[in-house]
Amino acid sequence: MNSIWNKNIGLFRKRFPALASMLEEQVQAFEKKLEGNASLPLQVIQAKDGNPTASENGAMLHSKYNPLREATLQISSFNAEEESSALFFSCGLGYAPITFCKTHPSVPAIIIEENAEYLMQAMSVLDWESVLTHAAISLLVGADLDSVASVLHQYDMKKAHVFSVPAQMSHSADYFKNIHLVIEQDKSKDETNTATLEKFARLWLSNTCRNIRKLDELDGILKYSGLGKDIPFVVIAAGPSLSRVLPNLAKIKEKAILVCVDSALRSCLDAGVEPDFIVLVDPQYACAMHLEFLSAPSSVLITEVAAWPSVFRFDCKEKVLCSSMYPPGQYFESRMEQKGKLGAGGSVATTAWDFARFCGAGEIFIVGMDLGYPGRQTHIRGSQFEEREHRLSSRLYTSEYQSVSALLSANPVILKDYRGADILSDKKMSLFSWWFEKNCAAAMEQGVKSYSLTEESLAIKGIQSFPLEEFLERPSKLSEKESFFGMAAVRGCQSKDLAASGGRSSFNELIKGFIKSIEELLEMAAKGISLCDKAISNRLKAPEVFAQLDKIDSFIMKSETKEAAALVFPTERRLKELSSDLPDDKTLRSLYYSRIIYRELKKACQDYLEFFSSF
Repeated sequence: MNSIWNKNIGLFRKRFPALASMLEEQVQAFEKKLEGNASLPLQVIQAKDGNPTASENGAMLHSKYNPLREATLQISSFNAEEESSALFFSCGLGYAPITFCKTHPSVPAIIIEENAEYLMQAMSVLDWESVLTHAAISLLVGADLDSVASVLHQYDMKKAHVFSVPAQMSHSADYFKNIHLVIEQDKSKDETNTATLEKFARLWLSNTCRNIRKLDELDGILKYSGLGKDIPFVVIAAGPSLSRVLPNLAKIKEKAILVCVDSALRSCLDAGVEPDFIVLVDPQYACAMHLEFLSAPSSVLITEVAAWPSVFRFDCKEKVLCSSMYPPGQYFESRMEQKGKLGAGGSVATTAWDFARFCGAGEIFIVGMDLGYPGRQTHIRGSQFEEREHRLSSRLYTSEYQSVSALLSANPVILKDYRGADILSDKKMSLFSWWFEKNCAAAMEQGVKSYSLTEESLAIKGIQSFPLEEFLERPSKLSEKESFFGMAAVRGCQSKDLAASGGRSSFNELIKGFIKSIEELLEMAAKGISLCDKAISNRLKAPEVFAQLDKIDSFIMKSETKEAAALVFPTERRLKELSSDLPDDKTLRSLYYSRIIYRELKKACQDYLEFFSSF
């Protein structure tokens, strides 16, 4: 046994005892290969400079001449000022991570390797002490995609530097390709969230302020929590495959609780079925249009306080709220009875699925959640999306043209459905798919199983295909459903009685307190602007002004409404744009930047006071 291996495996066992225990059998098998000079994955040879280098299947993994210098050049691409972590997708013999850990002893580094034998061979050739004693090293060895994603989500992928050499990854090319996809999805999600915030913040604020009293008037979904353990739930989405299920929807309703997304409601009603629940949580007017001219007197509408105001005029049995995803609603709910939080994965179908899980369902069946375009269709016939295409169509802008544009405008890819057939999907759909993979896996650990009743839908790991015909043979659950709604009604009454007797502050008092706090923030912002102007015009005043600004900042950070004001405060990206041409002088730059912050805070407070002016 060589001394380098003995040293490295000793350090490895000390630093990663749990991982070492998991890999112990593989370690022993590798040591037998070392002792017997058996063949290993990599062919190790000597480079021109005398250091070891390696190849695999004829492809060099490192330089033939100077692998250490090559690694140093590779690591020099890491920008410590802008990047906060380093990812190594495999690493050959380990020159790059070894050099990185020596150069950046405190920067988080993650080494990802699917095949443990490759890592072991590397540790039998080079001294890995700098890696195995690094302050912030993570080794993901033999980890599945979900585990890798779980670890990577703890880091800011926008600031992560990925070191990936194709030859070093060739033994697990598909594995690393999928990890690249996870990283891109994570970056896309952050970018999408930022763009959405910039575009819709004022809409969310406007809707919340106009609907704010609904928080006091309506029950929350909390009254349904855990009541559905003995009943299957069926989530109805508006994909093209829903059309195959609609003729059987009435029978399905007898055997399960139907949770319908807003965009699928018209199709359900056209089939003569009112779902048990309708979910609409997107604040946009276009989503409110899904309910336009419709009614469902026996359905319960699940929405949130930031929804478009017309949603609350929808004709249905009852309207209930889930917890708001936006700061104004969160501020008031934190001082009232909780409504019940649902997950948000970018699609109303994710919220509908999470409501079924919230109710305690042991089985969740999904129909019409295609996450792709089976038959090159974007939505079920007759949906609001298709009707809109017809309304907007013209001789030069036909509905067919609009459909083709939708199919081709979002980076289309060909994937597989539950039959193994090709299905056209896109990058946006892959984000939703990833949300379901992650959350269905977590739910499965808790005994919650998810199935798809439409085999034409995109196959998602963690959601199994289930024959519709077999589901239709299941027994009726009408009595269990009656009990479900009966117990929820009792809970709702008990909650109202408790609130009435609990001495909770009146809702009007909460609003008055909120407005007063916003006015105080506005006053501090105006004072901050004045102080910055004072120091900018007279640099001698800067020390005195900075001391006063510290007090203002302390007041703002302690304000109960600062998070609510943050909703209409500029994003980090927008602040960079606003401060792109500030003076180079450090003192002036700080003053100008502070003034920008106070000005934007002042605007945010004024927005709130404008919307709350009627109270």
